[in-house]
Amino acid sequence: MFDLASRLAAATGSEARIIRLPDGGHRVEADYLTAPDPRDHLEVLGVLTQADRYGHRYRNRIHTVWAEFGPPQEPP
Repeated sequence: MFDLASRLAAATGSEARIIRLPDGGHRVEADYLTAPDPRDHLEVLGVLTQADRYGHRYRNRIHTVWAEFGPPQEPP
């Protein structure tokens, strides 16, 4: 999980956050503070596929990619 957080931070250019979920799983999130560069998409996808679940959220002009490990959790 820490390797994934490090790689996700490098691919997005922002700090990755590790969050403990209520059911015991963990989520790693990182934001794109600017529009994602299409060249980075393959790297981000390669990182995310190591997780049990992963996704993307766009809110308040910020793209957030997330990856979850452990018990199933509904995406936000």
